[in-house]
Amino acid sequence: MAAAHAAGRGRTYYRLVQYPGAGFGGFYDQIGAARRSIDMEIYELADPTAEHALAAAAHRGVTVRVLLDRAFHGGVVNRGAFRYLRRHGVQVRWAPGGYIFHIKATTFDRRTSDISTANLTARYYGSSRDAEIIDTNPRQVRAVERTFANDWTAGSAGVPRYNTVQAKGLVWSPNTATGTAESALIGEISAALHSIDFESEELADSGIYDALAADARRGVHCRIVMTRSSEWDTAFRKVSRAGCHVHLFPNTSTALYIHEKLILDDHGAARQSLLIGSQNASVTSLTRNRELSILLRNSHGGRPVINRVARTFSSDYRHASPWRNSNPPATGSSCYPLSSSGHCYSAGEFCATAQHGMSGIAGDGTPIICTLTGGYWRWEPN
Repeated sequence: MAAAHAAGRGRTYYRLVQYPGAGFGGFYDQIGAARRSIDMEIYELADPTAEHALAAAAHRGVTVRVLLDRAFHGGVVNRGAFRYLRRHGVQVRWAPGGYIFHIKATTFDRRTSDISTANLTARYYGSSRDAEIIDTNPRQVRAVERTFANDWTAGSAGVPRYNTVQAKGLVWSPNTATGTAESALIGEISAALHSIDFESEELADSGIYDALAADARRGVHCRIVMTRSSEWDTAFRKVSRAGCHVHLFPNTSTALYIHEKLILDDHGAARQSLLIGSQNASVTSLTRNRELSILLRNSHGGRPVINRVARTFSSDYRHASPWRNSNPPATGSSCYPLSSSGHCYSAGEFCATAQHGMSGIAGDGTPIICTLTGGYWRWEPN
């Protein structure tokens, strides 16, 4: 793990873990080292090693509280973990209904908060690009803990709300302290002077991709790395025309899957900054889901973390391929179903939860079916 020194007196506030290379052993060690409390709210928990470690912590007297999503498909993915943890002394609850709890945050002994882009879903550990910031900034840790307490006590009909502690550098969804998460991300993008690197699982929010395009038009060097999906072709066309360089990994079971969500401004400059966390560039993620990201700057001691993230991003960019607009909108086509942006699907692309088991026709006329392949639901030849 790399360390970053906090501003003022050289204390260490931030450490970085990157996946898939690092593995999750360090996270398991954190569970094993906890002495008083573990508070976790997580979108997906399907990792027997983590579940057993949480149960072992509870058995040795640690107060372990786990809040699990069930608003989207978390009710299915998390069902086994919910039952296991409840049987083994862990305090476990479903998150408030009506909101997707896409957050990935765990606080240990009220002293350290792990703010992550990664779910605890073991089958994806070896294939997904993700990152985790281990944060010991006391004010930020208190904010994470108090927001967890709000969510924990909200009940099934509760409304996720930001805590009353103002903690600079944290971006929440919903209910940020200084505006919407969308405005925070757009502000970070628009603040770039020389370069911007962007990585996300999704790119559907027009405010986000309009801001990226605006950067490119005013001469900011713009690079985007994602996994290929026709869902984002509208955004890719707009940012590419403006001058952004879009590189994509194929959406195959053997390729690196870009699950990380980050905005990196002005790498190498004195004012470089990094925003990283659970928020996807989608309207739902930025305005309704429970999400959390952290903003690091050189002046806040983030330089070593930022530099490591930048090196990994540049490596991903080099290994991905430039986007080509090879899947036009489906006007007049007989393909079905269509993506949310009105495009035909191609064999090998990911399919939505609502499409599981559905049959259709790809843009090239090939019959396709949404099926579970290699741990992922994809459109495959039928």
